[in-house]
Amino acid sequence: MKGWIGLLSGLILGFLSAVIIDRMVPDLLAPYTQDLVPLDQMESVKGTVEKKQREANRLLLTLATPKGVLLATFSRKIDDLDLLIAEGYAVTIKLKQYSPFVDNPKVERVDANPARTTGESPLPQTP
Repeated sequence: MKGWIGLLSGLILGFLSAVIIDRMVPDLLAPYTQDLVPLDQMESVKGTVEKKQREANRLLLTLATPKGVLLATFSRKIDDLDLLIAEGYAVTIKLKQYSPFVDNPKVERVDANPARTTGESPLPQTP
């Protein structure tokens, strides 16, 4: 019986400590839990790349979004994203919640012609 009480109390204490750490210091758990959030609970944020800066081990993108300016820092797949994204491109990223500074957001879509995303016709119409 003592074994079951010890096991149950250890389980409860472990659960409570995880909840307390998640509430008090979420930045400690973010690298381990960021991939566990389902994509349907994340919001899509669309913005235009105002500035792109490549450094040795990261890529910085400044995006102008309807909610404000956003600085996205990428430390994974840097070479791929550097080739894919340029200044003036429209980029859609997935975020748990809007924040002015985000690390390694999921890139959902890149559009080289922002006029096409606003509903304008890319080709001139002739009468």
